[in-house]
Amino acid sequence: MITGEERLRENLADLYGNVVFYEGRPSQTQVEGADVIARELADVVRDFDGWTTREFGGLNAALAAKRLESIRVLSREQWEAKTGAGSN
Repeated sequence: MITGEERLRENLADLYGNVVFYEGRPSQTQVEGADVIARELADVVRDFDGWTTREFGGLNAALAAKRLESIRVLSREQWEAKTGAGSN
C-alpha cells in the first residue's frame, strides 16, 4: 500500500530529477507538476493542523489535570528560529 506521504515524496523526487536534468527552463508540464505538489502539500498541512487542534485539546486538558506541561505545536517560523533551518 502506498500512503499519501510516499506518493508526495515520490512525486517531488521525480519532479526534482526531471527539472535538474532538463536542458533548459522548466517546461510547462514541470511547472504544473510543481503547482500540483504545492496544493497536495497544503492539503497535508491543513489536515495535520486540524488533527493537532482536535487531539491536543483533550491531551492538554489531561496533562493540565496532572499539573504537567501542555503540548505546544511550533509554527514554521518558531521551528526555523529554534533550529536555524530558515537561515542560508
